[in-house]
Amino acid sequence: MNKSIPLLFFFLIGCTFPSEYGNVFDQKSTQGLFLSTFLNSSQFTCSTDSNGKSFGNVDQILLQCNRELANLDSDYLATANLNVFSNIHFEKIGSDRLLVSFDPLINDGRYELVLSGIVSYVGETLLEDKIPIVIDTQVPTVALVGYIPITDYTFFSARYWDFTVSEPLENFGPPILSGSLASSVVLRSVQKISGNLYRVYFETNFSTNGPGNLTLAFSNSKDDALNVVSNTLTVQLIGLVPGPSLLQGRSEFEAFLNDHGDVIAIYGSKSSAEILRHGTSSFVLTNPSLPQIARGERGVMLDGKNILITGGILPASNIALTPSYIFDSETAAFTPTGNMNGPRHLHNAVKLQDGKVIVLGGIRDYTPVTPAYFTSLNTAEIYDPTTGTFTEITNRMRTPRSFSCSVLLSDGRVFIIGGTDGIFAPKDTTEFYDPTTQTFSWGPTLPVPVGALKCKTLVDGNVLIYGAQLSNLNNSTMLFDVTRNQIFAIANSKYRREWSVASELPDGGILFHGGAYRYDTSEPSRTMEKLDYAKSNSFFDMGMSKYSISKHSGVKFPDGTLFFLGGEIGGIHHLETEYYGLAH
Repeated sequence: MNKSIPLLFFFLIGCTFPSEYGNVFDQKSTQGLFLSTFLNSSQFTCSTDSNGKSFGNVDQILLQCNRELANLDSDYLATANLNVFSNIHFEKIGSDRLLVSFDPLINDGRYELVLSGIVSYVGETLLEDKIPIVIDTQVPTVALVGYIPITDYTFFSARYWDFTVSEPLENFGPPILSGSLASSVVLRSVQKISGNLYRVYFETNFSTNGPGNLTLAFSNSKDDALNVVSNTLTVQLIGLVPGPSLLQGRSEFEAFLNDHGDVIAIYGSKSSAEILRHGTSSFVLTNPSLPQIARGERGVMLDGKNILITGGILPASNIALTPSYIFDSETAAFTPTGNMNGPRHLHNAVKLQDGKVIVLGGIRDYTPVTPAYFTSLNTAEIYDPTTGTFTEITNRMRTPRSFSCSVLLSDGRVFIIGGTDGIFAPKDTTEFYDPTTQTFSWGPTLPVPVGALKCKTLVDGNVLIYGAQLSNLNNSTMLFDVTRNQIFAIANSKYRREWSVASELPDGGILFHGGAYRYDTSEPSRTMEKLDYAKSNSFFDMGMSKYSISKHSGVKFPDGTLFFLGGEIGGIHHLETEYYGLAH
């Protein structure tokens, strides 16, 4: 009689609950919770030590359960897991273990094994019907997008840095900063761009433009297995380093680098030259000097030693000059050479492939009254350094041009760009000079009329057109694509950069230093910019220069270091110089 009481008790409890509650042993039901408590002090579970970190490829998992298992519906379990695993198979091992086999997992991550169909010998189902399986075959690393130590300058992006990670991360926190410039960088927020790309927004407050370093540690960043990123990043920030001061103020002038590595600053409202000899720390003023020339002379390096100086205009004079001079940068001597056939200043001078020099256009006379008046020229002449003579070219330029720019192309032609024949009338035309036929022909049309501009031939043979003072208040930086014979606006700089200096960087980008952003050049921009040329073709802020400079000059040393010198600050001559790079 006593033995039948428990059986009757269970039967009565089972009949007490409606059938719609399903399995009375389901721990999610009231009956199941009651029975589980009555029959066992602990709940039915199955666990695996692979919930921690599993290194290497995983193709099977052994589950240990705290109850004996009922017969398994292997097909049901396999179907329930097919959306995560392929070819999965369940097998009961002994009375309380379960072996799960599947195709090897080769990707790191957190997987969920569905166990909702597993039942104990008394009919209990698992309370946790999914078990996380963490597979971790790699420790994550982080890289700064597009950064190449020392030679790449894109690190100074305008508002953020982009980081790429070797695997998707569970968490990417702001990096911990150290290094000489850590105090100058403030991190603001982190944005997830994709599973492997994160953008860190920041602000900078550099008190110095000298070179420094920044180390970034990522201890706040972890993968799905909670592994901390294993690497740190140390980046070199290349800034401006003060150089020796000029002895005389110069603006709208040219600086040259001879074969010995000497820097020659010459003319620019001063009838003199001064030289910074390679390996020395101060400029030396040459003596004797040029005859007095107010401005508008143009020079070109002939042979790595001698510089040809042509034209210009005297103070308080309305007629340009015809005399020309050779400056020997080794002996620091000026020697007169042949006179040009006609007076000119603010012209172009380009060295040809045969060593001769072509002199193009310019202004013959100038009357500085209101309205100002000058006569632009459509003539050109050739200087032969072997005879020291100028010969006027019979054929004329297609249009008179002053305040224009000209460069030598790789095929030997000269490309002549823009200019004006009236102070406020910039041109949108270009032309070519072919030295084999000594003829001029029209070139492609500029998208924006430009005058008082700068141009330079890039390493890839294309021509950069920039720094226009007369450009209808336009910030366009243009490119002449030699292959397509087409000019297009490659990008708009963030600031007006009239009279700026553009220099190619080792990573292929182009650094813009100084330049005015008003017509009178009284308010030039201190912010340096980089054109990410041939990549994104976007402009990026590169930090602040020490001064607001315009009408200055610059040279590039063989090791890639840039050197900026002279110019004006608010119309006043500037004597200081700056290196941009780590070599000096």
